[in-house]
Amino acid sequence: MHWITKAAVVLSLSCVGVAQFGPALAGSLVLVGGNWAFPGSGGLEEDYGVSIYEEIVNLAGGLSNAKIGIISTASSNPARSAGFYIEDFQALYGDSVDVEWVPITVSDCAGYKNDSSSAIANQISSRNAFVFTGGDQSFITECFFNENVATQSRTDTALIRSLRDQFTKGAVIAGTSAGTAVQPGTEMITNGESYEGLRDGSNSLIGSPPFDNTLYYNPLGGLGFFNYGILDSHFSERGRQGRIIRLASDLGIDTAFGVDENTALVVTDTDTEDVNFKVLGQNGVFIADLTGAEPGEKNGNWTISGVKATYLTEGDTYDPLTKTATFGGKTSLKGSEVPGEIPNTENVFSYFDDDLGNWTNQRAFTNTAIALFGSTSTTATGTSLESDPTYGVTLTKGLGAEGFSGVDGLGQTRVSFKDLDVAIAPTPEPSSLLGLVGAGVLGVGLRRKRKQSTSRIQRQQRRPLNSGDS
Repeated sequence: MHWITKAAVVLSLSCVGVAQFGPALAGSLVLVGGNWAFPGSGGLEEDYGVSIYEEIVNLAGGLSNAKIGIISTASSNPARSAGFYIEDFQALYGDSVDVEWVPITVSDCAGYKNDSSSAIANQISSRNAFVFTGGDQSFITECFFNENVATQSRTDTALIRSLRDQFTKGAVIAGTSAGTAVQPGTEMITNGESYEGLRDGSNSLIGSPPFDNTLYYNPLGGLGFFNYGILDSHFSERGRQGRIIRLASDLGIDTAFGVDENTALVVTDTDTEDVNFKVLGQNGVFIADLTGAEPGEKNGNWTISGVKATYLTEGDTYDPLTKTATFGGKTSLKGSEVPGEIPNTENVFSYFDDDLGNWTNQRAFTNTAIALFGSTSTTATGTSLESDPTYGVTLTKGLGAEGFSGVDGLGQTRVSFKDLDVAIAPTPEPSSLLGLVGAGVLGVGLRRKRKQSTSRIQRQQRRPLNSGDS
């Protein structure tokens, strides 16, 4: 258990002006999907998590040059959240690391966010690496912009200008959970789960959304440091493929990225022709390409087909300009598939169970896709736990689809894939589809309506989820 100490959050606000830093890669991003394992957490999870901390320091020019600022604006307890990360870096590097809290909080940022000479704006100008923690990403945009709900517009504050200046000079911007979701320049996802998103569609909202499962997004976007599509976090673990595909389709956005837990999407040489994505950490990054997708309707319900899905794991790279993935060190699975059909995956969108206090059947969608590439079967299906309607997913290995397998730096087998066809549409109820007794199965689907008004708040306080839910 981490506890904050006074020393951990002592503010170094005396540094003013623009600091000169050592070598750093210009415009680097380290985008973590949440549940970022910290030093001392144990097991392989810790090893993967620590590699992400080390990546931030390396991109900031190494330990002798890195000046790290923790921005915990999204958290419901900013000082406590910042203290966790300060202790993490100190656990790895001791007194050699320069890390401090940048105390921007939603409760008081209105008093200084437009003052370019404020201590906070000057503190940002003294840092060359920033870690945005989890929580509610809407708190971040509220503090870094002046948002006007009436006119559906925003203007910059001194805080975002200072942060942009540092990014242009070569600063590293990292985030986890909400701290990742806030980075895109395009519309920012703020709430919702896959089933409700598929059934009801997306809703525009500036500000903090209600604690339910409705799919909300901020039409004004996020901080604007990731300019390649929509970003989502806690991805495979919470079955968020449905929500990100629905939002991208509703908004007419061609590409969407979902980052798994304890995993980082690392972006270097941003906004140049040499921009490069790589994956670091325990799990993977899901990429949905909707260039050829066709939304439609079935019995009054939304459908989509023609989505191309790619899944990258550690060692893989991606060029967002050409949409080309490279599976470094991995071997094609073609010719080594195992005969057999893939059974239908129930609860493919990993429903959150309030009684259990957790997501059930985590990584179901991703694991079904991986199983398909290891099989001679060309198609796999999945169904939502919820009904009225029951949503079905069809995964197809079409022309160009290919799986890859390899071993990562920790000796673990990793499977990636590219160009998997994804179709989503209402399907016959599970009782009809699977030949099960109707009353019992349908009863489960109909009565399982999530109650997140309290559970989401509780999840935000838990260190294992890095204080974030989005």
